Amino acid sequence: MHDEIEDISLRDLARKLWLRRGLIAVITTLATAVAIATAFLLPEKFQASVVLSPVTSETDAGRLGGASALLSQFGGLAGISGLGGGGSSKKAEATAILQSSSLTEAFIQENNLLPVLFPKKRNSRTKNWNADSTGNVPTLWKGEQKFRKEIRSITEDKKTGLIVLTITWSDPEEAALWANELVDRANNYIRKRAIDESERNIEYLKEQNSKTSIVEIQRSIYSLTEDEIKKIMLASGSSEYAFRVIDKARVPEERYSPKRASIAIAGAALGLIIGCMLALLMSSRKNI
Repeated sequence: MHDEIEDISLRDLARKLWLRRGLIAVITTLATAVAIATAFLLPEKFQASVVLSPVTSETDAGRLGGASALLSQFGGLAGISGLGGGGSSKKAEATAILQSSSLTEAFIQENNLLPVLFPKKRNSRTKNWNADSTGNVPTLWKGEQKFRKEIRSITEDKKTGLIVLTITWSDPEEAALWANELVDRANNYIRKRAIDESERNIEYLKEQNSKTSIVEIQRSIYSLTEDEIKKIMLASGSSEYAFRVIDKARVPEERYSPKRASIAIAGAALGLIIGCMLALLMSSRKNI
């Protein structure tokens, strides 16, 4: 009995929809047309990605033998010897620098990207900014915010440890260029900082060596000084100091968005649903 009632209800529903098939077809067609028009009006965006492998290196404190216990008594020497840190912290630090606000702002400023990021707010004739209702104009801070939220994304594969930096932008060539340049900038910044740090460490080691007469400590200081010199040589000769490029960003030939086919299908489905609901509503009102 229940099956018969359900069958009758379904047939009645299908009959009502069939009687209003013209209305359903019109609404579906209109919704599809609007979706297609919207898809073609939306700005095209392209994605360029660079795959990176963080370079981690740890100082082998074990080679210092019994001197490590003595070095631990001197805070500065313990830090230089590598007793307080590891490769994982170096990786986290390098990744943080890659997506840092300071590095991004410097990149935007040196490449004069504010007019590129905010083209509608710049007067093409006078080359001046068009202030909004509150008198504000684009700043480096606003540029960094836009870059971080809309343009650059950084993801890490927990299994492989690889990092992917992706740039989503309207110009495919600029997208690839920015992705590669950001990695180069991060490598150069971290390399220079490592060289400066090693040079400071060498000066500190020289100072501490002159203050102690313990032969074992002096030997350890000589060894640490040698390590710092090696670090300077390694950093000076390595362009991929913090991140090794596994796959360089290339100019994408296919757009990332908008997904026009998906938008058209979604529009058609929405139009069909609205058409069916309207047809049923009209049928119920007619019966009333």
